Amino acid sequence: MLTATAPIHITRMELTFHHDLPGFKGARHFMIEPLGEPDAEVFASLHCSDTVYVQEGMPVDNLVLLVMSPGAFWHDYEVRVEDALVGELELTEPDDAALLVIVHPKDPLTDSTVNLYSPIVYNRRTGAADQLVPAASEQEVGWSIRAPFPNE
Repeated sequence: MLTATAPIHITRMELTFHHDLPGFKGARHFMIEPLGEPDAEVFASLHCSDTVYVQEGMPVDNLVLLVMSPGAFWHDYEVRVEDALVGELELTEPDDAALLVIVHPKDPLTDSTVNLYSPIVYNRRTGAADQLVPAASEQEVGWSIRAPFPNE
């Protein structure tokens, strides 16, 4: 078992998911593109290079998700990564593991929500990735699927 914490410095790299991103059939190959000032990237875009199928088999090309390093706003954020996922992602050192959370953007951005319940876990050396979906409920885990941004 590994405990992954944040924040991380987001850098441009390719990610390959071992399983489809939940809700997006076929979504396995992505590119992280940091957004914002150099050396201060909190947000990034996650560009999928696959043709993705959503509900009712509708194809979506050019899927782009807004993601962020959760530790930038939630300083006590950490998740426990089970041994099976640690092995699958070849996380041999604690610093290999990095977390991203999907942002559900709204206008203004401060009204957006973030999926803290099921973060993306990836290996910063290899780009191997998967979305961690805990077996426990939101209440047991302590993090919400639609967490509002803190008022800081």
